[in-house]
Amino acid sequence: MNFSVHFDEATVQRLARAVERLGIPRNRIIGLAVQDWLGRNEEKDWPESLRSHFGNPAPELAEDTVDFQGWREHLTPSQGPSW
Repeated sequence: MNFSVHFDEATVQRLARAVERLGIPRNRIIGLAVQDWLGRNEEKDWPESLRSHFGNPAPELAEDTVDFQGWREHLTPSQGPSW
């Protein structure tokens, strides 16, 4: 998709220097910057199974109770429990 983006002169000059230094097209740099921004600023959400689990006032009564121990393998040592 094509669209127009307007930058101030200082940003245009900085972008031109980055193009020269990195040797990648200006549009690619802009695309990467937008992807990076979206990755940091999009709304983060929990998986549907966890949202529905915590939405239940009595989760122990639900048939599909989530086993949190299954998530342990996805933790890095620095994220693990400290006990």
